[in-house]
Amino acid sequence: MEQDPVAEASAGPTDAPETSERTDAADRSVPDSGTGAAGTAGDDAAAVVTSIVLPAYNEVGNLRPLIAEIVDAVASDAMAAYRPVEILVVDDGSTDGTAEVIRELAAEYDAVAGVFLRRNFGQSAALCAGFDTAVGEYVVSLDADGQNNPADIPTLLDRLADGYDCVSGWRRDRDDPISKTIPSAIQTRLATYTGPDIHDFGCTLKAYRRTAIDELNLRGEGHRYIPAKLYDNGFKITEEPVDHRPRTSGSTKYGAGRLLRGFVDLAFAIFWNKYSMRPMHLMGGLGMVLLTVGGLIGSHAVALKYLFGDALTPHLPRLIFAVALILFGFQLLMFGLLAEMLTKIHYKDEVPYRIQSVDHGGDADRGGAADPAADGPDPRR
Repeated sequence: MEQDPVAEASAGPTDAPETSERTDAADRSVPDSGTGAAGTAGDDAAAVVTSIVLPAYNEVGNLRPLIAEIVDAVASDAMAAYRPVEILVVDDGSTDGTAEVIRELAAEYDAVAGVFLRRNFGQSAALCAGFDTAVGEYVVSLDADGQNNPADIPTLLDRLADGYDCVSGWRRDRDDPISKTIPSAIQTRLATYTGPDIHDFGCTLKAYRRTAIDELNLRGEGHRYIPAKLYDNGFKITEEPVDHRPRTSGSTKYGAGRLLRGFVDLAFAIFWNKYSMRPMHLMGGLGMVLLTVGGLIGSHAVALKYLFGDALTPHLPRLIFAVALILFGFQLLMFGLLAEMLTKIHYKDEVPYRIQSVDHGGDADRGGAADPAADGPDPRR
């Protein structure tokens, strides 16, 4: 096996057999192997500090040079505080031999482990599989097409130390065709209505704290608006300019259909972040506006008939329009009521807030309670 510079920078690999199987990240228990995480000593998977997740679909020509770059970046002095590291490559049902390359890389590098999905589930599902498998306290995601530069990883991790929970890469000088950059710019501009004030929602290169990953729910194609999801849960989001390189092998997975789905996902993200806990405010408000406008138009036509003696026939189209507005407004009100009831059911076991911390004064007398310092730390912290 090739000497792994990542493992060499820490405690060194163990002699246990390699495997791609890992236990649930929530209990931080160790995988069957001791070689899946770079520099993991013995059988303690909790020693992993940083997990790097790469979703890969038909990237057979990009993986080997990219993994070599990642290993070099992790072995640098800038990553000293973030080692040991594990590199999880998620094969999303590739058909071009990507799975075989991942297995070869896992055999060559102690830091690399493969996660193999049964079929192509999509980028969101592949990221979710990687996040669920990762055991590090910090998690970094990047594309497997080689366009993200692994040298930017330490910079993103350093920004987490400034108190942020997610640092998103900003491809300020993006090296993509105009067919991708213009729609992406439009989506990003609209995506600011979800909350986070960043320039690039679609960049896969991001760094997260474990607490943010544990509350991240990726369903459908939710990877596009991860910052919006985290912002909705009260996490602190920022961005950092990163390098963006041209694709050197393979073909892009983006097309017109994916662009359309992106706009649909954006519309849902805006609705969910602003009105998921109060849908009646949106649908009921719109319903009341339509009812009011329809009522005014209809009342005006009726007044012309019975107060001024005008015939209704010339005003028939306006009356039909008024009735349509009233019916649609009433339907919106009913949908708002139903959505409000469903919201109560959906959130019945969930609190409508997220606590960052609870601090107590060390010498404060809380209702005659004993001094916490006398009996050890407060268990409620």
